[in-house]
Amino acid sequence: MKKLIVFLSLFLLTASPALAVKNLAQGMPSTVKARLTQVRLRSCQAREDVIEKQTSQLVKMTSNMLDVFDKIATRVKDHYTNTVVPSGKTVSNYSSLVADIAAKKAAVSAALTAAQTGVDSFSCDGDNPKGVLSDFHTDMRSVKSALKDYRAAINKLIVAVRTVQATPTPTP
Repeated sequence: MKKLIVFLSLFLLTASPALAVKNLAQGMPSTVKARLTQVRLRSCQAREDVIEKQTSQLVKMTSNMLDVFDKIATRVKDHYTNTVVPSGKTVSNYSSLVADIAAKKAAVSAALTAAQTGVDSFSCDGDNPKGVLSDFHTDMRSVKSALKDYRAAINKLIVAVRTVQATPTPTP
């Protein structure tokens, strides 16, 4: 009998705080919501540095890709004006291809600027940090799409210049 009384006492002592918390949660939902919001805020703040570092690295990588594509386009244009044109061959739609490259580069720059603005405004203390992060990912998808279009425009110019250029004759 003593064992049963001791067991029941221990059970009530250990179970009553859990039951009290459950009743507290049912009785005051605003307090629980505030506590959950605080937990999410602390979690976001713990990951804020990592999120900011990853997003800034993504923007930096995209900027580097833009620079590399720009250098390639410049080399192709220089090759065309310095080698192909003096040999007497021209690409009929060269100006439209160059204009297309310039338009695609402007689109990439605009999308990248929008993404950078989004990442600079990220803060866990803001109204909707999850929404800002989601908008950043959407902006980066548009940047990647614009980069693909820019690369395709450069490839079209390369193909046009290569097809116009004469095939070299093998030397013995």
